[in-house]
Order: sequence, then structure tokens, then C-alpha cells
Amino acid sequence: MSVERETIRHFLATLNYRLRGAVRGAPSFFYTYLPPADGRNAVEVLHHVNDLLRFVVRSFDKGSIVPISPREPQAELDTFAKLLKLVDEHLQKTELRGDINGRPLSLEVLLQGPLADAMTHVGQLTMLRRQSGSPIDYENFMLADIKPGEFPE
Repeated sequence: MSVERETIRHFLATLNYRLRGAVRGAPSFFYTYLPPADGRNAVEVLHHVNDLLRFVVRSFDKGSIVPISPREPQAELDTFAKLLKLVDEHLQKTELRGDINGRPLSLEVLLQGPLADAMTHVGQLTMLRRQSGSPIDYENFMLADIKPGEFPE
């Protein structure tokens, strides 16, 4: 497997680690909390992250359909787990297909687009936790035990 694919696999495991940390132990009100300005609540952010991952899955397999989950916290988290595993499987064996506005899809394009966007939204979840009165604990992510292909909940 190429270094690029292995790096994206590590990124996916990091995305999982960060997202799971952002929601671990969250009180139920966190998922529907809306900040004072216009924005998305946590369930809507999770739903959007899943939409981004659906795009990545379809970049490998145009016929692949992952049903849209109801906008409920556990359903969105379950869908997130399924989508991460699908993307990881495709990275191990499938070539990218298609283009976006005439530009060929590449691993770099997926990283700079939907995957980086997903990580940005994980940051939103951590901010929503703090704003809702339920901040997450500090962690040095450079010391986290993250391995490609491993997606613990």
C-alpha cells in the first residue's frame, strides 16, 4: 500500500479518535444545544460529517449507498463508524473514480476537501461541548494510541 493511502488511513483513525473524544460522556442536551448565533447543533454536525464521508465512499464506488440515518445521536454515531470502515476498506483495495468539476479525484483532493472539512467539524463539536457547559478534558493528542484501520468507539 502506498504511503499516501497509509497516511489517509491514519487520518481516518485520528478523525475517529477525535470525534469519539468530543462526544464521549456528553449529556443528552449537548446534541440539541444551539449556540447564540446561527449554526448547527451537534446532531446536525454529525450528520454533515457523515455526508462528507458518504462523498468519499462514492469517490471509490459510485454505486455504494449508505442509507442516511435519522438525525438522532446514536444513529449518526453508528453511521459514522460504518462509513469510516468503508472508506478504510476502499483505501486498501480500490482506485478512485470520477472527478469534481473536471478535476480528477485524488487522495490529496479528498484530504484537502471532505476529510479536512470533517476534522474541522470535529473541532466544532468540541466547541459546542464547552459552550453547552460540558467541556471535554485536555489531552495531548500526540501521545494518543492511534493506529490505521482501528476505530474504537
